[in-house]
Amino acid sequence: MDSGQHRNEGTTYGNEWMHRALIGLLKVINIKLVYSFMSIFVIPFTLLLSPGARLTYRYFRQRRNYGRWKSLWATYRNHCLFGQTVIDKFAMYAGHKFQINYIGLERYTELESQPEPMLLLNAHIGCNEIVGYSIHLSKPCNVLVYGGEKKSLMGYRQSSFALGNIKMIPVGTSQSHSDDIVKALDNGEVLSAFADRFMDSGKLVTSTIHGHKVNLARGPFSIAVTRGLNVMMVSGMKEKDGSYTAYVTPLHYDQTLPKKQQRQQLADAYTAEIDSLLEHYPLQWFNYSDIWA
Repeated sequence: MDSGQHRNEGTTYGNEWMHRALIGLLKVINIKLVYSFMSIFVIPFTLLLSPGARLTYRYFRQRRNYGRWKSLWATYRNHCLFGQTVIDKFAMYAGHKFQINYIGLERYTELESQPEPMLLLNAHIGCNEIVGYSIHLSKPCNVLVYGGEKKSLMGYRQSSFALGNIKMIPVGTSQSHSDDIVKALDNGEVLSAFADRFMDSGKLVTSTIHGHKVNLARGPFSIAVTRGLNVMMVSGMKEKDGSYTAYVTPLHYDQTLPKKQQRQQLADAYTAEIDSLLEHYPLQWFNYSDIWA
């Protein structure tokens, strides 16, 4: 982060050799053993060294009003859960299949069958990537991803996403393909983007989570209201039994209002859904950047 500017970047830890080794390991070892190793030997050091751990502690202490010890324990459990979702992604690359239960998929399927483009919004809660690897869409879905991710990870993602008719559009680097975004929408395709991190501190919209103001990226909301898109939020939340529940929720806004008000309505609907999900999954806040206004 530079000069108060919160970037949409963040790359997966490790090099290509480590990623290949983990995938090979997950082909022969029970995933729960990998979880246990991580929680004992990796997470404690992460908590000492990671700026995200301090932000997470402040989240539980200041935004959820937990006590000191409860906040520390919640921060540890949060990082363990986040680590599990990362391992789950590599397990998918290794051929593991997770049970995913969908809530609200019928409305998405109905909208997807129409010729108009659509916007899917995501947030850094749960693990939406798992959902993308486990579903086949009838029309192309273009996912905005950070273009600076390691090439090996981008390759694994691309091969896994391709099975579901999902394509990646890199953003956040000098090689970003903004024209691809316009082309996808012109072709009536689906665009998928995160809105709870931002790159340009001059292009924000403010809303609230847990009653506290947060800064969101204005871009996805502007695209939606400018084009009059149907908008849905997709969240893949990890359950205690290791399965995932995918929540697919329409975000409503009044298209007869001025654009600024439409954008605000959409942002408020987005954060209301985050609020609702975090009431049920309080440990799955994985946004390790400071978006609080």
